[in-house]
Amino acid sequence: MLEKYSLLRQDFLNIAEPFIDSNVLDQLKRNYAHEIDSKRKLSQIKDLKTFIRLLEKRNIVSYSNIEPLWYISKTYIHKPDLDNKLQDYENWLKNLTMPLLSLYDIYQKDETSEFTSLESACSSHHNLSQSSIRGSSTILSSNIPQTLHCNQKTIRQNVHDLKIDKLQNEVIVKIQDRMGRYWRDIARHLGIRECDIDAIQNKYPYDSRDQSREMLLIYTKQSDMEQWAINLIRALEKARRRDLKEIVEELTLKIEKMYS
Repeated sequence: MLEKYSLLRQDFLNIAEPFIDSNVLDQLKRNYAHEIDSKRKLSQIKDLKTFIRLLEKRNIVSYSNIEPLWYISKTYIHKPDLDNKLQDYENWLKNLTMPLLSLYDIYQKDETSEFTSLESACSSHHNLSQSSIRGSSTILSSNIPQTLHCNQKTIRQNVHDLKIDKLQNEVIVKIQDRMGRYWRDIARHLGIRECDIDAIQNKYPYDSRDQSREMLLIYTKQSDMEQWAINLIRALEKARRRDLKEIVEELTLKIEKMYS
């Protein structure tokens, strides 16, 4: 999901930036001043890219909420190709999550009953593959079954996978801005190879946020799904970043409650 959103953000900036002069940028800053709630941060914004990054940091914009991008596009850009990209992304996100969530609701309401209602609900979804549920996310497993079989055991497993996926995405969004120069130490504690760390440094030589995000995406690819959060918490503890450790613990608890 994050990779898909990153591509959308880059396309958005490529199209929108020529239309955002200093006057428009000041209007946007005033419009979101209450939600950003930091005069110092607002004063540091000099271009659209920095503005979008700050909205992401405040969770005003995220992979699951692109409403501010729509607002900027409709109010200041007026480019049909940009609107199409935003609409395509929203359609992709909707198709990615809605079928499984509807099955999850049914499962929650009727977990101990026979399979009758589940079979009925699943009849329109029996060809929905696990890869379509998790889309083009960089967190996909190569061993995901190709068909979503309509029974309680499989629904439970797919709900579990959705929970892990949501946790990983929320953790990356929350801590990628806060790692700073510590990302290399954290990467080593996570078992990421030194050559991969150097490759990240070379790819993003001046942006610790992108370095942190890339490192976390590599970690999600190679980590054990069941131990993902636990190992990350341990790595943050070893790197003496207890502030980030507490964020991951809070998000883990929140996601567990959401799906319990």
